[in-house]
Amino acid sequence: MPKDPPETRLRDLTRGKQPRFFDVQGVDELVSITMGLAQELWAVKERLAAVEALGKAGISTAAVEAYEFSEEERAALDRERREFIDRIYFVLREGDDG
Repeated sequence: MPKDPPETRLRDLTRGKQPRFFDVQGVDELVSITMGLAQELWAVKERLAAVEALGKAGISTAAVEAYEFSEEERAALDRERREFIDRIYFVLREGDDG
């Protein structure tokens, strides 16, 4: 998955006031977060389907369950987790900025 350079932020790409679709405060943000989670989940499901298909060629479920990440892999996953949280909850930070 291509990654934007760190200096490129979604906020910098959006212009003007964000449209509101619901009258109740917070509902638009909740829908936005839900849609972001749905996108992320679908990407994971596709990757899992690929891993499962490859598993038929010799990767067992037990091996996947028993796998332990190296320190470098864990650090990379932690970094990706923080980026994921930033992407999903972006809309809440935007609301705080006015």
